[in-house]
Amino acid sequence: MNDKLDTKNLVLPSKLYKAYWLGRYVERVDSVARALLSALNSLKHLKSEEPLMSLADSLGIEFIKHEKFIEEILHGDIPSSILYAVRNMRTNAIGLGIERLVRESNILVIAVEERPDLQKIDEVIKHANDVIAAINNVGRVINEEIAPPEIPEDKRQKQTRHQQQ
Repeated sequence: MNDKLDTKNLVLPSKLYKAYWLGRYVERVDSVARALLSALNSLKHLKSEEPLMSLADSLGIEFIKHEKFIEEILHGDIPSSILYAVRNMRTNAIGLGIERLVRESNILVIAVEERPDLQKIDEVIKHANDVIAAINNVGRVINEEIAPPEIPEDKRQKQTRHQQQ
């Protein structure tokens, strides 16, 4: 069975809404996980909590100590947490009804729900890398299932002089 999204049905407002929010949550998870990974590497190699404190500030999360912040950003019940975003992403994936997308979304939720030992930075870094790998898989499925088709070179409209600049 081909469960590829029928693009005729994508014009339904409810499907467009779900596809839009799916994309927004995917972007949020990816950017927060990558920022967290960078900050964790600074903590590990430079022994500096500054990047974690900056990330906390940008997400509106109070920074008390790095273990509490990492728990909050990974698993907190707040809109800026990764778990909150992946659960909402999965809800929108389910609404689109694409089996592969739902499966990869479930794998991502499971990856995020794992709880590394927050005292061991290497475990948390591995966890963040696993989350990034899982979100990349979701992105790949989105590209394969609902991205617009490639337009052949001979069918593309020529760029205007303004577009070329």
